[in-house]
Amino acid sequence: MRNPDSLMNSILSESTTAQSNPLLQTYVLESFAKQVDTAIENELLKKLILDYATITGQVDVLYRELVRSQEMLIEAQNIAMLGRWDVDRDSGKVVWSQSLYHILEKDASLPASIELFISSVHPDDVNMVIQLIEHIFEKSEPWTTRYRLLMHDGRMKWVHLRCNPVIDRSGRITQCYGTIQDITEMKQAEEELEEYSRHLEIKVEEKVKEISASQMATIYALVKLSESRDDDTGVHIERTAGFCRLLAEQARSIPRYAALMDDTFIETIFKASPLHDIGKVGIPDRILLKPGKLTGEEFEIMKTHVRIGYETLAKVGAQYQQNTFIKMGLDIVLYHHEKWNGSGYQAGLSGEQIPLSARIMAVADVYDALRSKRVYKEAFSHEKSVEIIAEGRGSHFDPLLIDLFLEHHEAFQSLYETMR
Repeated sequence: MRNPDSLMNSILSESTTAQSNPLLQTYVLESFAKQVDTAIENELLKKLILDYATITGQVDVLYRELVRSQEMLIEAQNIAMLGRWDVDRDSGKVVWSQSLYHILEKDASLPASIELFISSVHPDDVNMVIQLIEHIFEKSEPWTTRYRLLMHDGRMKWVHLRCNPVIDRSGRITQCYGTIQDITEMKQAEEELEEYSRHLEIKVEEKVKEISASQMATIYALVKLSESRDDDTGVHIERTAGFCRLLAEQARSIPRYAALMDDTFIETIFKASPLHDIGKVGIPDRILLKPGKLTGEEFEIMKTHVRIGYETLAKVGAQYQQNTFIKMGLDIVLYHHEKWNGSGYQAGLSGEQIPLSARIMAVADVYDALRSKRVYKEAFSHEKSVEIIAEGRGSHFDPLLIDLFLEHHEAFQSLYETMR
């Protein structure tokens, strides 16, 4: 095809001949116009063909990349044991990925459906899953859950379901899509880890109890050593500990004290109560073992046993400031001789100013002291001991605790008799 410009020059060169003939001149111009149009059309067609070839090549590359991406996604889903699902609200159409068929162990030729899916759910989880499906288009936020599948051969699988709602401009959920992942191996690992943790906790707890028991045995031995100087029975500390626990357990029935009387409090007072008279190691034998009534001066010396015991225990407490056993031990040692009306020693506290543990200890200590033989007195009967304690209600003792003691005094008697 000749260039339109060269064609035009050729025609113009012949125009001299055509000038004498108007018809010929018109023919020449029309021929030129047709040839120009044909040349332009051919150029445009050539450009379109080249552009189409370029675009087709680009589309082919993108298509291959898309196919590869899809293949990689399917491969990743298979590796991660992850299945994709979609549910359309209006049509009810359900679509699954091949990997989901694999997770459910269903024939891929079967059409995806809610019924087919539910048929794989473990019977114990069916109701939960049905409830989730019935309300699937009501939750506007993504959500997840876990449940079990039951395979045809009896094997159980754990799966993790993730749901994402699709919301239109009006705020209506039109579609839900998400994934189901086989987490059976992960669940087994979690359960094994939980079992190991439980086993470890048990071992640690056993070791702590072993160490605690050893420590308490040492403490009891030391306390017994101090108590043996004026305790004929040798089991005073065990009995008072039992009385403290008994009264603390009964105090749970009192609304005023119920919140305080948890298992930790009861266990702690049982362990800490033997420390109550540890300060007597600092009292001379001539006073501690005197068979008769103490003089005023001697009684003042006797009263210092609470301060001696407190200061001794406080040195330990300074190193273990958060230890509840030491804290309660300090309260019991220092305040168990305080009285409800404020006439006790050494701080002269009254009423609820006195720590509850010390108020409980006061009842337990006095009951055991009344029932026990001492160098300065004979043992009182249970009935006489109960009568004396009842007389101290509201003056020596917390009235609420005495009401409990009187209600359950036979339990105190029984405990005393079994530990004589």
